[in-house]
Amino acid sequence: MKIVLITFSTIFLFCSNPFANRACIFQQKSFQQSLPDYNVAVQFINDYVTYMNDTESEASLILWTSERSDVTAVFKNAIEEMLDEAEADAPSYGLGFDPILDAQDHPDKFELESTKSEYLVVKGMDWSSFKLTMRLKFENGKWRVDGAGIINIPIDKRIKR
Repeated sequence: MKIVLITFSTIFLFCSNPFANRACIFQQKSFQQSLPDYNVAVQFINDYVTYMNDTESEASLILWTSERSDVTAVFKNAIEEMLDEAEADAPSYGLGFDPILDAQDHPDKFELESTKSEYLVVKGMDWSSFKLTMRLKFENGKWRVDGAGIINIPIDKRIKR
């Protein structure tokens, strides 16, 4: 704990020096990169559940994700490719489950359960046994969702259903 306080104090004092401004900006960016903002993922998945529950919405999943600034381009492309393949293979059936939630049914709201590096697990607030693995990536100066459910999540990291 003392080391953390000393580190923060040193950065603060160093950053308040006008001649050290460039180095300070570098340290701040490096510090931001090293600590994933898990709230980005929790907000995304809760927004997604709201979107899924909105019976009035006519936006497709591809359109909905394409308009999000909190997800990576890789994530957007993976969803589009997966849905296009499912549509081509089984036009009337599609995937048969939600690839982001890796399920057919889902909780109404999620909260953070655990973290490990860029990976995190969220659980249902009203259904605590429902868990979902997500992944964050630092891209263009911000933490963004890069994986959820079966999208960009390795099989060994997915929650077993």
